Amino acid sequence: MAHSTNSRDMGSAGGWRARIGVVVPSVNTVVEPWFSAISPPGVSVHASRMFLDDALTPDSIIRMDRDEGMRAVRQLASCRPHAVAYCCTASSIVQGLEYDRHLQHEVEQAAGVAATTATQSILEAARVLGVKRVAAASPYTEEIDKAEHAFFESAGLEVTSSACLGIKDAFGLAAPTPHEIHELALRAWKPGAEALLITCLNLWSQTVIERLETELGVPVITSTQATLWRLLRIAGIDDKIPRYGKLLSAH
Repeated sequence: MAHSTNSRDMGSAGGWRARIGVVVPSVNTVVEPWFSAISPPGVSVHASRMFLDDALTPDSIIRMDRDEGMRAVRQLASCRPHAVAYCCTASSIVQGLEYDRHLQHEVEQAAGVAATTATQSILEAARVLGVKRVAAASPYTEEIDKAEHAFFESAGLEVTSSACLGIKDAFGLAAPTPHEIHELALRAWKPGAEALLITCLNLWSQTVIERLETELGVPVITSTQATLWRLLRIAGIDDKIPRYGKLLSAH
């Protein structure tokens, strides 16, 4: 007897359509619950963690990458994901575009499957949406926020205006409420930008995407939304997901 199209293949060990893997800093409390909540039926989310100090500094982020990154990727690879995302926007921001490209390649080599980084996901989202000029909002300190602007401009995006929250506690990145994130985004926004970008995968930025797109009339790209979008696509899942902006609903 033929199996029905919605039957679960027990050999898939979780996601009968795809298992997607996420490598997250240990402080992250956003990626696992949100990715799991909105991933399409038949897609399972599997995570590995990298220890990150509470103090959010370039040095602590680089130390996390160096000491924990590839170990976490190899651990994740043991559950045989179909694609992997390295879920720390700041790690690429503070180390530059060439490092980011190398990191994506290194993750692919260690995991043995297609991979993306948060920043490569954002850049691909901007390309698909036809965006070259962005207003940028982040929860980061001014030091990391400044590095973010340099990173995206080196990749061909013009940052036309910006705002940041100055959060120094890595765990505290997840603390801003949707109202506070919305207010941050409006402070960052200036007419003339083709999109609004909200960075950080430990920020509940996806909660304000739909409202901001309606108010501003431009696409909104966030680290959370863009990384999930890119991860699903490279895993072969092309379902459109509503309520989280043009990127997930139309591309």
